[in-house]
Amino acid sequence: MDYKINWDCSEGVFAVPDAAADSLKLVNGKSVKVLLYFMKHRRAPECPDDIGVTAEDVEEAFSYWVNVGVLKRCEVQADTPKSAVAEKKEPVRIIAKPPVSSAPSAHAQQAKPVSKPTKALLPTEIAERIVESEEIRFLFSSAEQSLGRVLTFDDQRTVLWIYDHLGMSADIIIMLIAYCCSVGRSSMAKIEKIAIDWHDKNISTHEQAENEILVMQKAFSFEGKVQSRLRLPSKLTESQKKYISGWAAMDLTVDMVELAYDKTVDNTGKVYFHYMDKILRTWFENGIKSAEAAEEFDVRTKPVKKQSKANANPQPQKSSAPSYDLDLLFEHALNSTPVVKRADGGGGLND
Repeated sequence: MDYKINWDCSEGVFAVPDAAADSLKLVNGKSVKVLLYFMKHRRAPECPDDIGVTAEDVEEAFSYWVNVGVLKRCEVQADTPKSAVAEKKEPVRIIAKPPVSSAPSAHAQQAKPVSKPTKALLPTEIAERIVESEEIRFLFSSAEQSLGRVLTFDDQRTVLWIYDHLGMSADIIIMLIAYCCSVGRSSMAKIEKIAIDWHDKNISTHEQAENEILVMQKAFSFEGKVQSRLRLPSKLTESQKKYISGWAAMDLTVDMVELAYDKTVDNTGKVYFHYMDKILRTWFENGIKSAEAAEEFDVRTKPVKKQSKANANPQPQKSSAPSYDLDLLFEHALNSTPVVKRADGGGGLND
């Protein structure tokens, strides 16, 4: 389908340098927004939220466009007469301040916990790294093959942060990105989050990475099965995912999870994940491996109701109750937990 400009929707036009179009390969959408706003209004956006960006995005955008030569910085001399300043007021106002690097020193980096990328690398610096390091070129090329797209400037900076700041080798990063793509979670934010988790777990070898990927694949598969069996919403909360991942790690079956779900709904009328977790952990701690065994265990350990004094049996009765009391759990759940509706309109869902 062909397209053409609808000149009826605008009272005027503004120019954009050709160099901007030639530099689109490594730029993100936010930087393009800032440039278009700048070209029209000849100043930086006073309220970045109005165009869906942050103040950091604005500063980053100006840094990028300056480095590729589309913009250049102007500074007002201290002794410049006010009249001259007034005449040159517009170009002075529209140029953003040079970005101040927020990268901590090497000593500070060691003292502080892992944080998000410092946004310190400039496009020219990344270009130099690509030219100088065959490993970085291979890392970027492999990442692009896994993602099925060209890495943006932000993507490259995040990958380099994982490589430099987390000290993760290129081959481990490639394995991580390939896994994320295989399960449909290929956003750079997700990749960064898992990289930090691997760093915290001291995962640094092929064997460790492969073992962790197997654990994650098992949890992901189990999550999908539980989600389908219980007809849960397509988007689970992080808390719910954590519970399900824990059940997968305990080698529980989907049938056991469904049974715990049924018991929870029968006793509370809602779906409380912490309630289900207590039941499932009790079964796990007692060596229960199937839903059938769980049913037998609950029947065998069902608490005996107290009898009235008139009908009380003088002989003591032995009973071993499970470590979870459904009545107490029900009371706790109702008093401490908000309710979230299920996707299919059934019982509510809760963490």
